Amino acid sequence: MRLPFSQLFVCLLLTNLWAVVAHAEISEKDTITTLESFFSALSVENYGNGDLEKIVTDDFVIFEMGQRFTLPEFKEFLASANYTDWVSTRWVLSNHTITSAQESSHIFYQNDGVFIFPSAGDPKKLSKQQNMWLESALVVKEGEILKLKFLQSENVTRVETDLDDVD
Repeated sequence: MRLPFSQLFVCLLLTNLWAVVAHAEISEKDTITTLESFFSALSVENYGNGDLEKIVTDDFVIFEMGQRFTLPEFKEFLASANYTDWVSTRWVLSNHTITSAQESSHIFYQNDGVFIFPSAGDPKKLSKQQNMWLESALVVKEGEILKLKFLQSENVTRVETDLDDVD
C-alpha cells in the first residue's frame, strides 16, 4: 500500500521536528535559571538546606579568590569565614553572553553582590561589602537536569563599610 504524497510529507515533517526537539540546545533562559539557582542555594537564607549539592555536579570546581575549590573545599572556606553567621547575601547577575550546545552551555556575565556580616574587629557591629565580579560558568546536562560544573570568579571591585550596631 502506497501512502499519498501529503501523508508521506507530514510523516517526514514530524520525524524531522522530533529530531530537532530531541536534540535542542540548552536555552539561554534555562542556563540563567540554573546559575540563579546556584546563587539562591548559596545565599545565607538557604545555605545548608541541601540545594547547593543538588545544583552542582559531583566534580564541580570553583575558582575563587585565586584558588581552586571543590564543593567540599569551598564549603570549608565559607566555614572559615563564619558564613553561617552572615546576615545577608544578595547577587544580581547581568550582561550575560551565552553559548549553548545540546549537552552544555557556557555563560559569562557580571555579578554584583552585597554582603552584610558581623565585623571582624567588633562582632557587635556589622560590615557591608559591595563587590563586582566578572564570572564564567559551565552548565551541563545530567540526564534531563541542568547542573553547574564549573564557575570562575574574578573580583573587580570590593568596597567595605561599617554599619550600625547589631542590636
